Amino acid sequence: MTKRPSLTDLQEALSAAGSAHHDFEQHALRGVHDEQWAGFYAAYVLGRLGDFTTATLLAGWLEDAPSVDDWSAAAASYVLGQLSG
Repeated sequence: MTKRPSLTDLQEALSAAGSAHHDFEQHALRGVHDEQWAGFYAAYVLGRLGDFTTATLLAGWLEDAPSVDDWSAAAASYVLGQLSG
């Protein structure tokens, strides 16, 4: 298992995942909302930062993260809190 990412690295990875996912929804899904978005984000983030947790756990945490304006920052903080247990 890879070491726990920093807040900044995780926030940047989540933001990049958001951009990639937006393109995926627009082009591959032709504008249809992806109900499995959290799995996409989890795979993207783990691919970028390493396997600091499982995709299943990360996807669940992302679904549970607070829905606020700066979601990437809030989600990164939430995930790191979950990793700390």
